[in-house]
Amino acid sequence: MKIFLLPATALLLLPACHRPVKPVKERPVQIDTMQLIAIPAPAVNVASNEVYITSRDTTTYIHFGDCYFSLDWIIPDTQRNDFELRPDTLYFRLAHLHTIEGQMLAVTTGEINKIKISQGYETSAVVEHEPLDHWKHYHSPWEIIPPEASNFFICKKYSAAEKRRFPPTSLPALQQHVKEYGSPAAYARVAQLNNFPAPPVHIEISRYYIRFNGEHKKTADKVNKLLIIDVNFNG
Repeated sequence: MKIFLLPATALLLLPACHRPVKPVKERPVQIDTMQLIAIPAPAVNVASNEVYITSRDTTTYIHFGDCYFSLDWIIPDTQRNDFELRPDTLYFRLAHLHTIEGQMLAVTTGEINKIKISQGYETSAVVEHEPLDHWKHYHSPWEIIPPEASNFFICKKYSAAEKRRFPPTSLPALQQHVKEYGSPAAYARVAQLNNFPAPPVHIEISRYYIRFNGEHKKTADKVNKLLIIDVNFNG
């Protein structure tokens, strides 16, 4: 009877084939909030109260003295913003085909605590791609956004039914408004309607609101900031 001896290296490898593999533990991911919210160097308009807005890539950074916000796809409305006279209310326009819904809002607060972020919206009647800014609007109640993590909030998403809410009105009231304030082309379109809303008139969210409330840790002074973000229907 012949006996075959395996090499020593083969003997060492055999047990390894049956040795259970230990699962690799996933390392917890730590988010450096200060790095994510790090604001680029101030652009051109820095008010005496240290209010300014700057951008990098698709992200806009808003500096309210000791508060920092960052949100994507919003463009400062330079014609409406006045950092000196209205430093606590700032206006923006959404980039075309974008929304704040579902976005991450990053906030750094420095010496402010008791932070509360609220969100609301406004609907308008839209004739093709033109919202009727000076007619009726539905204004939603404020809803508090719970934090997802320290410094991070997810903007609320709205259902189709919420987006179609509108105050009671009538088709003749719409037609009269467009006749007085709209273009002849717009009036020609709505004059033929039998119902409201009906194409080419529809109800959509035309404006978002984000409100920040808190208070200074040392003085307990209240802090109130408001971002007003208009939807861009025209591209």
